[in-house]
Amino acid sequence: MTFKEYVASLAKELGVEIAIEGDACAFSLGSAEGDKVEILLQGCDARGALLMCADLAEPPPEGRERLFQTLLEANDLYGDTAGATLSLVPRTGHVRLQRYDDMNTLAGIGPAKALIAFADTATAWKRLVADFRAAPPKGSDGMSTPPGAMLV
Repeated sequence: MTFKEYVASLAKELGVEIAIEGDACAFSLGSAEGDKVEILLQGCDARGALLMCADLAEPPPEGRERLFQTLLEANDLYGDTAGATLSLVPRTGHVRLQRYDDMNTLAGIGPAKALIAFADTATAWKRLVADFRAAPPKGSDGMSTPPGAMLV
């Protein structure tokens, strides 16, 4: 499956038009909680890979060190990120959630289902980043409590 075919299938499932520029497209998607998330998709036809990205905004100055520790802990074995990676964008200082996947695998699941799950995960992390003021609660295993809905 090519990137253009994937996006066409996604647009049909969502009932929206998605404009592609080269090997990328960007659009807003609503999460299960009704929040809008800006999503960037980039395809690599040669590898059959799809990159999903969501900008989670710049974190507040309070508790940054603890927030960054939380983000790193969440990346450990993708435990609290549903297979995505949290990073800090050097150019902007914003936190980003990104995930690489195989387009054919995602097409089998359903492009919209996979993308909505990613949007739900991004929304949960966006809220955590925006509202982070103190150490988040820890689970009984000592790990950070997952922020919400995660990819299947």
